[in-house]
Amino acid sequence: MSARGVNKAFRLPHEKYATVKERVVHPLAPRSYEVLPALRDVSFEVAQGEAFGIVGRNGSGKSTLLKCVSRIYRVDSGEVHVEGRLAPFIELGVGFNPELSARDNAVANAVLLGLTPDQARERLDEIIAFAELEQFVDLKLKNFSSGMSMRLAFAVTIQVDADVLLFDEVLKVGDTSFQEKCEEQFERLKDEGRTLLLVSHDMKSVESFCDRAMLLEDGSVVDIGDSATIARGYEELNAQAPRRRPVLDGGKSRTSASSQSGSPRVGRSGPAMFGPDPRRLLTLTRLLAVDKFKVKYLDAVLSYLWVLMGPLLLFAILYWVFTQIGSFDEGVKDYPLYLLSSLVLWMYFSEATGGAVVCLVSNEPLLRRLPLPHAAVPLSVVAMALFDLCMSSIAVLVFLLASGVSPRLSWLEVFPIVLFITMFITGLAMLLSALFVRYRDVDHVWALLRQALFYASPIFYVVTFVPIPIKPVVLANPLAAAFTEVRHAVIDPTAPTWAAASGGAVRALIPVAIVCGTFVLGLWVFHRESPTAAENL
Repeated sequence: MSARGVNKAFRLPHEKYATVKERVVHPLAPRSYEVLPALRDVSFEVAQGEAFGIVGRNGSGKSTLLKCVSRIYRVDSGEVHVEGRLAPFIELGVGFNPELSARDNAVANAVLLGLTPDQARERLDEIIAFAELEQFVDLKLKNFSSGMSMRLAFAVTIQVDADVLLFDEVLKVGDTSFQEKCEEQFERLKDEGRTLLLVSHDMKSVESFCDRAMLLEDGSVVDIGDSATIARGYEELNAQAPRRRPVLDGGKSRTSASSQSGSPRVGRSGPAMFGPDPRRLLTLTRLLAVDKFKVKYLDAVLSYLWVLMGPLLLFAILYWVFTQIGSFDEGVKDYPLYLLSSLVLWMYFSEATGGAVVCLVSNEPLLRRLPLPHAAVPLSVVAMALFDLCMSSIAVLVFLLASGVSPRLSWLEVFPIVLFITMFITGLAMLLSALFVRYRDVDHVWALLRQALFYASPIFYVVTFVPIPIKPVVLANPLAAAFTEVRHAVIDPTAPTWAAASGGAVRALIPVAIVCGTFVLGLWVFHRESPTAAENL
């Protein structure tokens, strides 16, 4: 692997506008900032199979360099080239969930670090044995001591099949005997011909394990040489006067940090939105969704039943209000079935978009320490909500059959309708999660818009009740179109179709255009924000 002329800087704004409200209230306010150079023209080469140390005082840019090499951060200029698969270990145990067992955490962490689910499960016994946790494999991680958690985390790291491995202060784990096991494993990795990068303040480890090393100071390369020479240089640097403060360059509102270092020519520019391997994206999406599933349901049938209680309880309340107090059921065939089906679809929409808003920020430790395809995070939220929809649909099916509605071929229309809504949700999930990284009141704004959308959608009333002058506006809402089509296809074949209610095929294309536009906009904004999301979280 090699790095040539790598520069990385962070912007420190003088006035931080972190909300939509501030942007609206102060649209013309200056956007000045200072630029903090973290890496300055860093160049080095590491031969295949070499153990290379990176040392320097606190704030010298060591961890930033590792994150740029592993594509967690986007470099401003320069080029990083890595041959083979890379696995960074910037922090042990990243992605561990305290509510899950050691078994579940070991498998999940191994997949996050690059193994396939089958490989992770095959190596589980070896991981647990190395960590000396055989008696605690089914115990929740929150009941572990910090030493037990770190032992489990290190045991996972040594199972990762990567050509290049990056370690950031992770060798000193557990007691003396376990540290000796860690050192033996590190030697084994060297003997296997893996390329190793080690960041450490422990000069004994650097001299013992590294063939060569590099000394950084204020983001610049001071020296590159044999590990013993670099270790002496590090000690001499520490003996000098306290570290001086980095020089801050002034910035203007339309000047980016990247422009301070010239035009980008990036080999590995930053975290990819989807990643180079679609299978990896699908695997991580499934993994994150399954972890949410296990925490939410605790693998208990009673927990599954509670999911059904939400829409059923809301259905009971709304049905009583809008039939006993109001008169929304007059002239509507099988009104309870329509109300229930619309509520189930609405809750799918609400749960997915509401959860997606904060998903990137809530997964900050993961995104700042592992080079994951960022899209897997909001997609996992949508996948989890889709599972809840399937669970809730069981209640709808039971009500349909109990009400005497006969199954017919038109019920198959439900699948493209759900796909239509899912496309709309996915676009919004991408858009909202990316915006929330920059504007931390997006969740409040979306909560208000979602509430307005609830009443603007024909959930507790059917679209035929809407006055003709505003019916085209109401049916431009993709949710209104979906609810109307479900009523026709599943509940009442005599009810108007989506196109008929809209007043023609041309008007019926409006919600389709809105869904496609939202999907494209969401992907574009997410693609634009994804490379810098980790450093902006």
